[in-house]
Amino acid sequence: MVEMCDLLLAHAADPAALEQDPVVQGAAQRWIEVLGEAATHVSDELKEASPDVPWREIIGIRVILAHAYFHIDRDIVGGIVTQELPRLRSRLAELIEQLSR
Repeated sequence: MVEMCDLLLAHAADPAALEQDPVVQGAAQRWIEVLGEAATHVSDELKEASPDVPWREIIGIRVILAHAYFHIDRDIVGGIVTQELPRLRSRLAELIEQLSR
């Protein structure tokens, strides 16, 4: 999940590129899907221990992106990348640090 956050932040955080470049759009959507799929494999115990992570929403956006095809709002994808991912990336790093102790 951290890897997907890093890819999104490095390659899809520019709103202009996300708006204009269909390759960036497709990559961002795919990486968010992978992020959501990875979240489905997080243990229930870890999810319960970290209620500040929006697990359900992460998984839900994967379902939407995987099945909406032509009805994907680029503004929503852009908002996820620019507003949600930095916090998520930081929180996931904290969880990894806690688990490694």
